[in-house]
Amino acid sequence: MTLRKTPPFPAPYPRTFSGPIQHPDLHLWDSWIMHMDGKDFLYCLALARRDHDGSPITPAQRNAYQFHFRHFESSDRGASWTDKGVALKPGNIADGNDAGNVWSGGVLPIESGQVLFGFTGISDDSPDHPFVQSINFAIGTPDGPVYFADKAASHPARDRDAILQMGYYLPSAEDIGHGDGEENGPISAWRDPYFYREDSGDIYAFWSAKLGPRRPAVAWGKITIDGKDVRLDLFPPISLPDDGDYTQAEVPKICKNLATNTYFMMISACSRLDEKQADEEVFKQLRLYKSESLSGPWKPYKAGSNVLKNMDNLFGASFLDMTVKENSFQIIAPYTEKAVSSLELTFAPVKTLKV
Repeated sequence: MTLRKTPPFPAPYPRTFSGPIQHPDLHLWDSWIMHMDGKDFLYCLALARRDHDGSPITPAQRNAYQFHFRHFESSDRGASWTDKGVALKPGNIADGNDAGNVWSGGVLPIESGQVLFGFTGISDDSPDHPFVQSINFAIGTPDGPVYFADKAASHPARDRDAILQMGYYLPSAEDIGHGDGEENGPISAWRDPYFYREDSGDIYAFWSAKLGPRRPAVAWGKITIDGKDVRLDLFPPISLPDDGDYTQAEVPKICKNLATNTYFMMISACSRLDEKQADEEVFKQLRLYKSESLSGPWKPYKAGSNVLKNMDNLFGASFLDMTVKENSFQIIAPYTEKAVSSLELTFAPVKTLKV
C-alpha cells in the first residue's frame, strides 16, 4: 500500500494556452525544458486539482498525493503551449526507489532522436521517512521515458560513504528522508537532476544537495551514455557565496554566454529552517550566479546582489536556451502558492532577463 494517494491523471487539455499556462485541471510547479526539432518541450510537476470524487485537492495537500510529469510543447518560443499529457508517473524502477513519488528532473536531446530524462525518485518504505530521494535517469522520446535503469544512479542510503567522502552532507542513516527534517534543518536534498551539455559534447548533471543541515549546495557529476546505460560520476560539491542566506538550493539550471565564455547558474532558493516552521515565514526566490568554470568559483551575477528582481512569487524557473550570445535570457517559471489564488501553481508568460 502506497503512503500517498493516487490522484486522477487528466487527459490533455484540448485548447492551446496563449502566454501563461493557467491549466483548469492541474496544479503545476517546477520546470525543465529542451529545444528539439524546432520546438520547445516544457516539463513540470503536476497534480490534479480535483480528486476522484470531485473534491478539491489544495496546494497544501500536495504531499498526500503522487505527482506526475506533465509535458507541453511550443512552436513559437513559448508564446503559446499545447498540453501533451502525462510524461512520467511513479513506479518505474525495479528497486522501488520511485515507488512513492517522482519529483523534479531534467531533459536533454541525445543522438538518434532520443531523449535523456532525469528525475527524482521518492521511495515508499516508511511513513516516518516520506522524503527519501534518489537521482534517476532514463532514455525515451519527447513524450516520456521508455528505458529505465534497474536502480538509482545515486542513492544517499546506498551510496552514503561515497557521497560523504566527496564532501557532501548527509545525516545519520536513520534520519535520511525523515519527515521532520535532518538535524534541526529542512528535509533531505538529493534531488532535481538537470542536464547541461558542454561545447565538447560532454554532458553534466546538476542537482540540489547540502553541505550541512541548513547549508545548501549544488551537486554535480559527469554523465556517460552507452546504449541504454547511463552512468554518473560524482564530483565534489559546488558551494555558493551566500549560502548562509537560505537553506535549500533547488532545481538548478545552467546557461552559457558564448560571447564571453561566462556560465550562469540559476537556483530556486528556499529559506525553510525546519519542517515545523510556518509557511508564512519562508521565502522563495530566484537567484543567479556566474562563473568562468562549471566547477566555480561562483559569484553573484552583479555586485552586491544575486536575487532576481521583478520575479516575485516565481520558483522552479528554467532558461529557454542552454546558450546565449549576450547577457539576455528568456526564462519561464511557475508561480508559487504565495501568488494570488488565480495564479498559484500556474505558469507565468515567458520573461526576458537582462543582466
